[in-house]
Amino acid sequence: MMFNTLSYIGEKLNHEGVVWGVGASVLLHYHGLVEQPKDIDILVATNDIKKVDNLFKNIGIKSKPYKTTTYATEFFYEYIIKGFDVDVMAGLRIKCQDGVFSYGFDASSITDNIEINGITIPLTSLEDWYVIYQLIPNRQSKVMMIENHLLVHGIQNPTLLERLLRGYLPKEVREKIQWLMTCN
Repeated sequence: MMFNTLSYIGEKLNHEGVVWGVGASVLLHYHGLVEQPKDIDILVATNDIKKVDNLFKNIGIKSKPYKTTTYATEFFYEYIIKGFDVDVMAGLRIKCQDGVFSYGFDASSITDNIEINGITIPLTSLEDWYVIYQLIPNRQSKVMMIENHLLVHGIQNPTLLERLLRGYLPKEVREKIQWLMTCN
């Protein structure tokens, strides 16, 4: 049922020409790392966020924003669409101990597509989520799942890791990425 909702959303976003991609648990499910996604997480190009917000307010219910000490994301909206939680992010930023990580989502962040009910669904990369999950508290099990997958199947998108290394990252995350890249 969640995937029917994702295809419904995808049809709307594709029709509007939005630069978007799915990440988090749906991405992990696609790669066989989790059995059932818990919600739908969508990353959107910052210049498309108003269009997406207007669209989603028409097809779902927008939740009230809440304060968080973890994120400094430019735009983070939650909706209920056809009974499922849908998180939309543009300008994803995560606060770290001595700085702020900024995820530069754009069209090059899309590394794969799946088709659901005849609708193309763009996917972000495991490499990006390997880094993002290291910066979010209590996501170590997901980091290890992705790391093991990348060690077994290889890094498919090294340029995305290289791009992330050019931005702010805590030292231990930077070292972990560099280690992973030497293993492949």
